[in-house]
Parts: sequence; C-alpha cells; structure tokens
Amino acid sequence: MLALLAAVSEETRLLRQSLRDLEYTTLANLKVWHGYWYETPICLAHSGLGKAAAAASAMALISEFRPSALWMFGCGGAYPDSTLQIGDLALADAEIFGDEGVQTPLGFQDLEEMGIPMRNDVRGIVYNRWPVDDTLLAWSRPLLSAYAAATDRRFGSGPFVTVSACTGTTECGATLAKRTKGICENMEGAGASLACRQTDTPFLELRGISNLVEDRNRDSWDLPQGMRSAQEAVLELLSHWPPGEHA
Repeated sequence: MLALLAAVSEETRLLRQSLRDLEYTTLANLKVWHGYWYETPICLAHSGLGKAAAAASAMALISEFRPSALWMFGCGGAYPDSTLQIGDLALADAEIFGDEGVQTPLGFQDLEEMGIPMRNDVRGIVYNRWPVDDTLLAWSRPLLSAYAAATDRRFGSGPFVTVSACTGTTECGATLAKRTKGICENMEGAGASLACRQTDTPFLELRGISNLVEDRNRDSWDLPQGMRSAQEAVLELLSHWPPGEHA
C-alpha cells in the first residue's frame, strides 16, 4: 500500500477523481480514503495545517496501514532565488524545521548552532534538517524533471522549509532562504518527515508552486494552480510506480 498525505481536501480533489473503487473510513478521528491506482492500493488523508497535524496524521496512517512509502504533496511558496514560478514543480531533497531555534540580538540560531538536537535516537543525531528517502528521490527526480519539461514547467529540487508562521515579507523570506538554502516553503512536510524517519517509512515530498515568498499579496497567488500542478505530478509518478517496474 502507498500512503498519500496532503493538508486540505482541495489539494487531493483531482486524485480522488482518478482513483478506482474509492471509499472512506475513519481512523483516530481522521477521514481516510481507500482506493486503487491500477493494482496499487492507496490510502489518502488530509492532515490539516501545520507540522504537528502532519506528524500526527502520518503516524496514524503508518501505524494502521504499514505503507511501503508515504508521499506528502500540496501547494507551496517558492523563494525568489529558486527561479520557480507559479505552477512550477518542486521536489524536496530534505525537509528543514525552519522555526526551531532561538532568536538572538545577532540573529536566528538553529538547533545545531545551539548544540541541542531535536532528536538523538538509535539512528543518530538530527537537528533541524530531516531526510527524504534517497531511493525515492533518485527515482522521482528524473521523472519529474522530464515531465516538467514536457509540460512547459520549471522544476527544482532542493531543501524544503517547514514553518509554523508563513513568511509574509520579501526581506524575511530572503533571510530564511539564505539561512536554510531552501527553495520552497510549506507548513507540514518536516512533521511528516519526522514521522517517517521514526518508523523507517520511505518519505517523498513534492509541491506545486502557488506563490512566491515575498511581501504578502494574495492577489498574486494562484492556489488552485499550485494544487493542480502537485496532483498532476503525483499522477505522473503513480504512472511509473513501483520503481523498476517501468524500466
């Protein structure tokens, strides 16, 4: 089984229309859809907004269904230096907790600079930066790059930054992008990445760009386009799933 997770229902409408034999149940007060992509069983859920909601929802799906992988997707904001524009595609090569740390008179210090791990477990020490699955990343990156080129979109792969409060100024966005080397901002991915690492579940994340991280102006956003781009990219990956079968 493959687990799909997005924050809100608008980010999965196209997918729910595309899956076969779709029905839903509840799990720990979470509505979960079950269906098929050809012969692949799928479970799909909406986490709600934020890293805590994403971590809790991912853990519920993983604990109940033991999926072979979990994919997080939805819309995201591109940092201007990424060169990504609205409707383009971004693929995470890592997830970064952007807020965890301390604000000092000399600037922000993340957990590594503070010398305080977020997690020190049997797999080692982790600070703000959390991994995606190397195998899934190597499989999906060329597929999405080719798909983006064929559909006249830009494609970028790099660190994603998960924040609790969305960045609403150009200056703050530039500072955060410089500090993290991130290309795309969101509110959920790092929480899902934490849950997947804790349970040894392969994790992949992609985003459709709905806005630039700049002085907040909702008139310049296109949330439906970002959401649709992400879902179309998920469908493209599903058409090549599982890895190796379509080589």
